[in-house]
Amino acid sequence: MRKLIADWFEDRTGLGSRLRSMREERLPGGPRWGYVCGSALLAVLLVQAFTGLMMMTAYSAGSSTAWGSVYFIEKQMWMGWVIRGLHHFGAQTVMVLAAVHLLQVLLAAAYRAPREVNWWLGLVLFSLLIGFGHTGYQLPWDQKGYWATKVSTNIAGGAPVIGPYIKTVVVGGTEYGNQTLTRFYGLHVGILPVLLAITLGAHLALRYRHGLKPPEGVSKEDAGKGPVATYFPDQTFRNALVVTAILGVMFGLVLWEGGAPLDSPADPSSPDYPARPEWYFRFLFQMLKFFPGRLEWVGSIAVPGALMTTLALLPLLDKVISSKAVHFLACTLAFLFAGGATFLTIQSFREDAQSAAYAIARERADSANERALFLAAHPDFGIPPEGAGYLFRHDPLTRGSALLEKKCLGCHFLNGKGTGEQSAPDLKDFGSLAWIRGLLEDPSADAYYGKAPECDGMAEWKKATKLDAKQLDQVAEFVASFAKIPEDQTVDDWLNSPGVADHPGNELFVKDCGKCHLIDGYTEGGLRDAPDLFAWGSPRWIRRMIRRPSEPSLYGYLEDKQRMPASPKDEMPDKDVEMIVRYLQGDYLKPPVPGH
Repeated sequence: MRKLIADWFEDRTGLGSRLRSMREERLPGGPRWGYVCGSALLAVLLVQAFTGLMMMTAYSAGSSTAWGSVYFIEKQMWMGWVIRGLHHFGAQTVMVLAAVHLLQVLLAAAYRAPREVNWWLGLVLFSLLIGFGHTGYQLPWDQKGYWATKVSTNIAGGAPVIGPYIKTVVVGGTEYGNQTLTRFYGLHVGILPVLLAITLGAHLALRYRHGLKPPEGVSKEDAGKGPVATYFPDQTFRNALVVTAILGVMFGLVLWEGGAPLDSPADPSSPDYPARPEWYFRFLFQMLKFFPGRLEWVGSIAVPGALMTTLALLPLLDKVISSKAVHFLACTLAFLFAGGATFLTIQSFREDAQSAAYAIARERADSANERALFLAAHPDFGIPPEGAGYLFRHDPLTRGSALLEKKCLGCHFLNGKGTGEQSAPDLKDFGSLAWIRGLLEDPSADAYYGKAPECDGMAEWKKATKLDAKQLDQVAEFVASFAKIPEDQTVDDWLNSPGVADHPGNELFVKDCGKCHLIDGYTEGGLRDAPDLFAWGSPRWIRRMIRRPSEPSLYGYLEDKQRMPASPKDEMPDKDVEMIVRYLQGDYLKPPVPGH
């Protein structure tokens, strides 16, 4: 019965005889380690197909769902981090093996007749693999993939005549969003795999039709003489050994890295992200520096295109020019390209390592990444239905700090750093006991009003005050309590609340600070070139200060050029103001302190 079924299957498919012919294929010159590259590449491609299919069961191709689904694969799906890690490092391995295999074929002059078509198919395969790497890059919809894709499509869009049309088709319009992601996903899991399967099938068919090219110095006739060496088991053993070693290295990298990296969710509002391609595209990134501005397409499209065209023309040139001359030219070109690519790659990494600006941007990106992963894993936050972008848009630490930098740090500083020339106090720990105590000790310091124009009232007070260090501590402690006054509490309610009237700093504040500062009738002396301090440092006081700094109870006594400019709602919505307030107040989720 078994033989009957086997005979029926063989009669209908011929698969058995085909496998036997492949297994019994004679090896010109015997088994060689140089023959293993193609088989290793095929094996890793099968791993890529398997891991890709596994991830497709959990991946959701949408701008609001992609990052969250990849996070699920990486952190929650059973063995998901291993599957994604193998896919990630497999992509890099594929590019290395493909480049080595292409170089092998070139050095062996296997582009000559009768293998011209197979050489062209190999170039097509290499181009398709580059396409896989580029399209898969964006699918997590994280910062790294988003900005790298935006840079590359902008470069493509700069090509003469057809560039803008190509960009529009690839991006899916003028904005990078859901259309862009779904198109890249369709290319990655649909169009490219079909093209790869067809091209690879044809490539393998022609490979078995023409056989392996004999080593240099071994003729086809001589290859058939001597001891018989067949693909199985002579070459199969070597292939299996190399494939096992490669898969072992890939798995080791997965364990070492703990899976594949996942950057913070894509954020179009952060153009300072230090976008860099994967290391195997670094040479192109570095080469673009020689073609600035509108010439970027020359370095990224024209030069690689010219190289691929030259490689494609080798079989034809071989027929009209001396074969040795063509081969010498091809090998020289290959080594120049390999050496140049290696040099440019090293140079790119070296420049980044020496760049202070890149280090700062990289540190910020890494911090944002850690923050995103923390929020996604936090039970009180997580990834909402609105998408991973919601994590940052509603996180005071991320959104608030970004808004503060954009809107406020042109004048204010934060921990000694700003985006312009300082002309206002440093906002680090604003409203805290430490901030107030430092102000009372040295109001003319740069961190307070030393850089503020014509705001020397506190400096004059410091010269005149008789308060000693202990009394300054008491006043600072009393003023620090203002930031904790509830939103709806009135002055009268506050005066009658526990710990206010009998606070040791209260009387000192009234006598020493009330000469200038007013608290809605609480202090005597009136408002004389100083703001009202009721609820000073609290969320409601900061909101007033942002919206209406020129109010008489705030800094209305200053000249327009001295006052902080107001931020109306059409420039800064209430939700953005709230982000800044909460950030300054430290009102956001914080990672647990080790040991607590």
